[in-house]
Amino acid sequence: MLPGKVYEVLPYAYVGLGLGTLLMFDSWLAILPGLYIAAAGAVIWILRSNNRRSDVKNANEKYGGVLPFWLYEMLPFSYCSAALLLFVSSENTYAYPFAMLMLVIGIHVWMLRVSSRKHQRPVLVKRYRPLHHRI
Repeated sequence: MLPGKVYEVLPYAYVGLGLGTLLMFDSWLAILPGLYIAAAGAVIWILRSNNRRSDVKNANEKYGGVLPFWLYEMLPFSYCSAALLLFVSSENTYAYPFAMLMLVIGIHVWMLRVSSRKHQRPVLVKRYRPLHHRI
């Protein structure tokens, strides 16, 4: 069993490791695993976020958008990954402002999602009471 602090940081670590791999290496053999690791972190973050939502129990039914729900949830991560791929793979300097705009939009959408959802962390149940409380 992982400690709670390590468990909570894992999705962010996966996304950071995957996006860091995108930034460090030019080879497609390194870019594909970076995308997979970032996507795994994004999926874990989405699953935890949806599981902890307390504002809407049936978020899939309330969504009602044009995109499938899973694609809608992956948009901020897709924007950030595409922006970093543009930074790394493009040699055209005119692509950099567009990549920066995509990165800012991805981070903005992610922060909007984080701030608009009301999350509840799992409640730890105390099994034993201290001796001075037992009577």
